[in-house]
Order: sequence, then structure tokens, then C-alpha cells
Amino acid sequence: MTLISFLILLCVLIIFGYFLKKWANGPMNPIKKDLTGKLIIVTGSSDGIGLETAKDLLNSNAKVIFACRNKTKTEKVINSLPENTKKNAIFEQLDLESFKSIENFTKNIKSKYQKIDILINNAGMSSGNESKTEDGFMNVFQVNYLGNALLTLLLLEHFNEKESKIVNVSSMGYKRGKLSYGDSKLFNDYDLMMDYYLKKRNKIAIYADTKLLLNYFVQYLGNLFENKYPYLKVVCLHPGVIFTNIFKFKKMWHILMFKLLFKHIFYFVTKDVVHGAQTTLFLAYSDNKDLVNGGYYSDMTLKKYTPIAKDEKLRNEMVNETLKILKSKYKELEYLPLSES
Repeated sequence: MTLISFLILLCVLIIFGYFLKKWANGPMNPIKKDLTGKLIIVTGSSDGIGLETAKDLLNSNAKVIFACRNKTKTEKVINSLPENTKKNAIFEQLDLESFKSIENFTKNIKSKYQKIDILINNAGMSSGNESKTEDGFMNVFQVNYLGNALLTLLLLEHFNEKESKIVNVSSMGYKRGKLSYGDSKLFNDYDLMMDYYLKKRNKIAIYADTKLLLNYFVQYLGNLFENKYPYLKVVCLHPGVIFTNIFKFKKMWHILMFKLLFKHIFYFVTKDVVHGAQTTLFLAYSDNKDLVNGGYYSDMTLKKYTPIAKDEKLRNEMVNETLKILKSKYKELEYLPLSES
């Protein structure tokens, strides 16, 4: 190959890579408004798309609560912010693997702040590092779903009654969820759940199922809000395919393969964290009248649920078992109705 041919090929590859990355990143949120006086909670906001979401909201003058597990890490992040935004960034400890931590967090919020305007349930974890939480559940199940549900329900009566919203970061991975009738029996039995995913399916499947469960719960809340909380909107979203700290490798050969090969490929076909936060921000900035209660969004566009996500009978089974578990532990949630078709 001559030097000229090489240079031409290099230019073509650079141009192709530029437009491929631009396509992968997708659009930027077109809505921007002054959020002075608004109180917004962002879980898992010490890094990744959660941090980018929090930073953008701070730049719009919102007061943002960084609801995170690691105090040292989060306070370091907050202290690194510009002076004009740092003053509105507040750390409140929250560990979704612990019901006690969730309970303490919600009590702190209610005692310190008059009302919440927006709750962004951003925190989540990938499958592959399963363990048992102190509450007796699989950690992926509790962090991605059950803990989010409890956090939302314990804060439900503390939202601003003028206009408030709950934004849940889900994933298009829910489409690979394969829950079936009777699977709600897994919820209360850690050993049964581990056995199911290790022997009948695989550990990766728990991630897809928890995102499907989250979408079911969002639909339940959407129906509830239409009657009982007309000032509240609840939505979920797919942020895009993003390589963030949710993806972790333990085996050395996995780490080497990723660093030597896949890292460079992933860069061009995935969103960066700034673009990954855009649909969350779009929903946070949107007026409630422009959002569909219980809706699922991707690239700032309302999308249709897949057939399994629209299965009302299956949704009712999963949501009702969830409510039974949480009501048995928290009597203040007894007023919540079971899900009905």
C-alpha cells in the first residue's frame, strides 16, 4: 500500500468513525428551563449518567440531592463542582441494598425538606455479582427493582402538589425479560431465585427481568396517579447503550480482552455519559402535560411497550406480590390498592 493510499484510507476511517459516534450518541435534550426553587433527588449520582444528570440540573439552578451509598466518593465529587453550583448540591446517604437505609433516607428528606419536585431513580447494577442483601433478597433484584419501589412509595406523599414527577432509568434490556405466571414466588425466596437463574436461565437474565419489573411498576403507578395523585407523572426510559461503571469485570482475561479489543469498538457504537443522560433530562425538564403517565421513552420519544410489558395479568401478579412484601414491612403503605386490570 502506497503512502497516499494509506492516508486516504485513514481519512475515510476517521470520517466514518466520527459519524458512527455521532449516530451512536443520538440527539441532545432540546428543553432547558430555570429550575430555581426546585428540589430534585438523583440516586446513583456520584458517577456515570447520574452525575451528568445532576450537573445539568445544578446548572439550571435546581437544588439537587446526591442520593448515594459512598459518602467519601460523593462528597469528593460535589467538592469538585464549580462554586456557583456546588452550593446547591447536597449529599444524603442511600443504599438501595438496605431497607433500613432507604427508610432512614426518606425520613431525613421529609424532616429536612418541605416538598420534593422530582425523583430520578437512576441507580442500578448489572448482573454477574449476585449476593444476598441484609433484607434477604438477591442484590440485583433489590437494587434495580424492589429498593426503587420502596423508595418511591415511602416518598409518595411528600411531592409538591403543584406539579411533580418521578423518572425511572430502565433499559431496553427489559425486552429480553422472560417472566411468566407464577414467577412472583421467587421474590421472597433468595435460594429459589438463585436456583432459578443459575439452573433454568442464567445470571444475566436477572437484569432484564428487573427492568421489566420496573416497567410494570411504572405502569401501576401511572394508573394510580391518574386518580389519586393528578399532580404527579411517572415515566421510565432507556438511556441508550452506554459503557459506565455499571459494567465491571472480575476475571483477568475478561479485563484484558475488553481493554485490548472491545473497548475501542464500544467507544464508537455506544453513547458517552453526557448523551446517555439526555432522555432523563428531557423528561425532567418537560411539563407534566406533555408526558404520558406510565410511559416508556427512548431518545426523548415515547415508545410502545412490547407485548410482555403490556400483559396486564402478568403485571398484576408481579406488582401485587411486590406490594404485599412492602406492605408487610411498612404499615404506612397499606392504603395502596392492589393492581387490577
